[in-house]
Amino acid sequence: MTSTGLAKRLRALEAMLSASPKQCSCRAGQHTSYHTVAELERIMGVPCSVHGVRDLGYLRWVGKGIPLHPLDQHLCDCPPSAVRDLLCGRRGPLSEEEEQEERQRWERDCAPAATEEFRHDQVCAKCLLQRYNYNLKRRRN
Repeated sequence: MTSTGLAKRLRALEAMLSASPKQCSCRAGQHTSYHTVAELERIMGVPCSVHGVRDLGYLRWVGKGIPLHPLDQHLCDCPPSAVRDLLCGRRGPLSEEEEQEERQRWERDCAPAATEEFRHDQVCAKCLLQRYNYNLKRRRN
């Protein structure tokens, strides 16, 4: 191939890349948190505009008072949380009443009925993760 032909192909490739500015939204090597299996499913449903299946890095369950990744916060279906707002820097310290409400919420979340619901969610999450890992592995191959 001549240098003129190579330059022409390079210009065409540059034009194609600049015409569609896609940005990768993968999080390889990072953490992606979720509160519920329904949120996890929504987070996994967001594709990467470059790769298709988005690499979410290390997936982990967190309590409802912990904020999700900034790009996933709109997918959170939890009720408003003063602690989450505090951790995101959207507010100052909790009042005595808010601290008491937070303690009561943690007690409810640790009750036997909530534990059983959590176990069920984790079984469902495990199935989702298996499907996700399969799709991610296919994409890499």
